[in-house]
Amino acid sequence: MSRLMYFLVGGALGAVGALLFAPRTGEETRNMVADYAGNVANDAQAFGAKAAENIQNGVQQVAEKGQEAFNNMQNAASDAATAAADKNDELRAKIEAARDRIAAQVKQNAQDSADAVEKAAPEVADKAKDAVDEAADKVAKGAEKVKDEAKKAK
Repeated sequence: MSRLMYFLVGGALGAVGALLFAPRTGEETRNMVADYAGNVANDAQAFGAKAAENIQNGVQQVAEKGQEAFNNMQNAASDAATAAADKNDELRAKIEAARDRIAAQVKQNAQDSADAVEKAAPEVADKAKDAVDEAADKVAKGAEKVKDEAKKAK
């Protein structure tokens, strides 16, 4: 049993004992017991009403707090979704900017390579022409030597 229950039982036993050992007449004692019982009943009724009111208030407060917590969670979820969408858009923009920078760099590198080839082409062509001329001279000299050798051999 709870402490409150022990207290109430002890109080009731004490009251009964006091009535039994009191130097009063039976009628006076019955009237006193009836008055006391009426007071206890009224007190119990008041206590029950107060307890019911407190329980109702508690239930109402819990419901309000629950609704408030639910609303806060909905707002937090909405804010999180908005933040995620904003970050997603920001990341997409950064990726697109990086893609544009890379494309511009590749285009610049290709143009630089084309310019370098165009600049070097005449020099390479001159060297190739010189090499061909030199080779032609050597072939011509070699052919002449072969002719001379062929004449000598005849």
